[in-house]
Amino acid sequence: MFGRKILCVAGSGDIPIYFSFHEPELLVAVDVSVKACWLTEIKRAAYRRLNRQEFCHFFFHGIAEAKALWAKVPTPRSSPFPQRTALYGRLRDDLSAEARRFFDAAMDAQADESNPFSTYVRPTDTPHISLLPSVQSDDAYRLWSHGARRHFPTIPSRLEDVLSTTEQTFHFIYTSNIVEYLRTQRVLGSGFRAFRKTLGELWHALDRVLLPEGFLGIYVFQGCGTKPFERFLKEIAPAPHLGYKSILVPIVLRPSTIPGTLWRHVLLLFQKERKAWTRKGVAPLVADPTADVLEKR
Repeated sequence: MFGRKILCVAGSGDIPIYFSFHEPELLVAVDVSVKACWLTEIKRAAYRRLNRQEFCHFFFHGIAEAKALWAKVPTPRSSPFPQRTALYGRLRDDLSAEARRFFDAAMDAQADESNPFSTYVRPTDTPHISLLPSVQSDDAYRLWSHGARRHFPTIPSRLEDVLSTTEQTFHFIYTSNIVEYLRTQRVLGSGFRAFRKTLGELWHALDRVLLPEGFLGIYVFQGCGTKPFERFLKEIAPAPHLGYKSILVPIVLRPSTIPGTLWRHVLLLFQKERKAWTRKGVAPLVADPTADVLEKR
């Protein structure tokens, strides 16, 4: 990704900071939630200013489901550990005025006892806290710390609006799970036709700014090889004339908090071909046998 132009969903901040480590020519993070944008800001400040133990204490202390994390990131016993409010004092000057006002209010007198970041953790996230890649080792943490040194804009906006108005082009666009979210929202609210219309508009906007041979990344909270997944792939496939080929990267998560359980997800990559297809039909949506399986234990 060195020298490449990347547009991605901000989410919890870890993914754009990881992209930043690879020193792209341009990196833009966008999220419909302004709070997610502010979380990205404070994550970037924390990776830059705190060590691994301090980072985990700052974001996860007080969350019961994070107990498996402390086996990997033990708290030092030699000296008292800094309070969350004291750690925040080291990050505050790195934040925008809007983010600073928000987190100043969050870091009240109770912030050392109750975790103000717990509202960002969804029920489906809690089993996976200990699998956060950036805190698995000091070497991994240094990678994210390096990425946090580079500034990148974080835009509070819908991805669709940014795609429709920007004059910039990109080599890689990462949409996280927006497509799954839109499918659920449109199908339940207005029916399948409404989803197909929204999806067509999204593909048109994506294709307008994605450079030839560039990649679109879509995260899917389903596993390969099931009928619902194959049906989902057919539903979201781009129109044949756009000219895309697909690669499926299976992802397996094994949360230690639920022994014997595994979660199967997929990173779906669509690569824009240099020339649009002229033949009828769509490229087969099958797993690439050479693709790596990403597994976190």
